[in-house]
Amino acid sequence: MATYSHLAQQIIQHVGGSENIEQLNHCATRLRFTLKDKNKVNKDELYKLPEVVKLVENPSQFQIVIGPKVEKVCLAIKDVLGGNDRADSGEASVPQGSFISRMLATLSAIFTPYIGVLAGVGVVKGIVVLLQTMNLVDTHSYIFTVFNALSSGVFVMLPLFIAVTAAERFKTNKFTALALTAAMIFPLTDATVPGAFHVLGLALNVKIYGGAVIPAVFAVLFLSYVERWLKKIIPEVAALVFVPCLSLLICGFVVFTFIGPIADYVGVGIANGYAWLYDLSPVISGALLAGIGQLFVVFGIHWGIIPLALINIQVNGYDTIMAMFMSAVMGQFGAAFGAIFIARSAKDKQIAISASISAFFGITEPALYGVNLKYRMLFVFGCIGAALGGGITGLLGVKTYSFLPVLNVFELGLFSGPDSKMIYEVIAIAVAFIVPAVLTIIYGKTRRLVAAQVS
Repeated sequence: MATYSHLAQQIIQHVGGSENIEQLNHCATRLRFTLKDKNKVNKDELYKLPEVVKLVENPSQFQIVIGPKVEKVCLAIKDVLGGNDRADSGEASVPQGSFISRMLATLSAIFTPYIGVLAGVGVVKGIVVLLQTMNLVDTHSYIFTVFNALSSGVFVMLPLFIAVTAAERFKTNKFTALALTAAMIFPLTDATVPGAFHVLGLALNVKIYGGAVIPAVFAVLFLSYVERWLKKIIPEVAALVFVPCLSLLICGFVVFTFIGPIADYVGVGIANGYAWLYDLSPVISGALLAGIGQLFVVFGIHWGIIPLALINIQVNGYDTIMAMFMSAVMGQFGAAFGAIFIARSAKDKQIAISASISAFFGITEPALYGVNLKYRMLFVFGCIGAALGGGITGLLGVKTYSFLPVLNVFELGLFSGPDSKMIYEVIAIAVAFIVPAVLTIIYGKTRRLVAAQVS
């Protein structure tokens, strides 16, 4: 991390010093800070750092867009802070901002740390689907079995991943959280466990938590309260054994009896509610969501979409949101790609090429902040192309049968399934890409581009 040590020190200094940092995590391109006092941030100095692409501020987080190097920069900052990532120790901080902003910050903290793994597994899953649909290997062979295990294990065991990051967010012991969510998954591994139990007149299914999102989040949230309560009443000499023991016993029965089933119904309700809205007009839904999709990225709240897509996969076995949002990515990719051919200088061309490469792999921030938002009409063209692609996606009922955490062409195999319409998704993203690319070239050839003045 020596390469980024000086940058880390500068960032820490300009966000108000180490004592001003409560939490730090990162997503694919952004450092996400929870700060005690945002008034201590020196934005002017941060913008002077060449690695800083954009600053994004909302009531609950202060975000610094870095780009693909964000993980290394984040690790360097944590090294400078003495290895304390300000996310797994100390008392819970006082939430800031509205309920919606706090919820989005929580979802970001829970899901973004392992988004890269989900993206990589998504590519592997696409390979598995292609191998299966094209009958290239025997589905009972060793090769296919290993591929399938590598591509499916993460999603079945997703509650374990949620346990780690949720425990950090809710300030509870991550290993106790892992034990609790492992218990939720265990019935799936034992064929002798009945499908449902009848308790107090209720039918309780204990085999519904593979890949569960909402039950796992609420289970760890409940654990955090129980654990803190037990630490207050159990003497320190006995806490090592009896805090986790009693935490698991209390939380286990409450989760399996109440929280899990209720949270599962909530997830079903969310999925059905989204399906109802989508079915009102798939074309309008697709055009609208894809058209404004990159605005979520601009404001740094795009990771709030992840749980809804995961819930759709778990409840319905397919998702339409990410199918639409792929057009949103390709729209901005098309605009940035078009900018290569109208660049007035070698530097602008280099920036457009670099941004286009990132967008091709599903990371649009460099294209947004480096090119498209700089020349606002390019962003508009990207949104127009995205809306057209999203409308096609909705019109033709395109679905993805596995979760798409990062939207790029390498995951097109995940659109293959019982009602496969992968070719239609190819058409949709082709339209989403070509239209803004052509509009950008025409616009740039007919008038001089003037950079917008943005703060």
